[in-house]
Amino acid sequence: MKTKSLLFLFAVAAILQLVVPASMILRRERVLQHGQVFKFRTAPVDPYDAFRGRYVALRFDQDSAPVPQGADFKRNEKVYALISEDAGGFAYFSGIRRSRPASEPHLALKARHVSGTNVYLRLPFDRFYMDEREAPRAEEAYWENSVRSNQNAYVQVRIEKGFGVIEDLYIAGTPIRDYLAQHPPEPSR
Repeated sequence: MKTKSLLFLFAVAAILQLVVPASMILRRERVLQHGQVFKFRTAPVDPYDAFRGRYVALRFDQDSAPVPQGADFKRNEKVYALISEDAGGFAYFSGIRRSRPASEPHLALKARHVSGTNVYLRLPFDRFYMDEREAPRAEEAYWENSVRSNQNAYVQVRIEKGFGVIEDLYIAGTPIRDYLAQHPPEPSR
């Protein structure tokens, strides 16, 4: 009897170890297939993660939402940031709520901190992972196209039911992998 109980517990633990990562992957894949597309302007940062490899660290041009009059938000509070698009087709946070919007595009986020009339948000998609060999060139292209005098970089994010996933990083309107193919590295001297 005891052996059967232990075997059952082992089987449950093994199944959970497969189900949890699979559900995380499936959720992201579902969002990438069915989520609404938004473009977010970015700004530069430099990174490396010893466990997950090279990536392009992303900082967003706008990472705050206006506080509704009379509202009082706290640090690390779960919030729903409403998303709108400007005339150029770029996303921005147009408002913030404590309750999930019924039909408006939104992201479920945490408030990083509150300052004056804005709630600064902790965005869940701040890294764009790349092939180890291509990441340094992508990072360089991103930096060159994220300076104030040349802001041509943005990410395309798919959002569904408050959950967002980066679909691709764009430089001058071109997906980063295509951009790198069109701009081969200069030969070493």
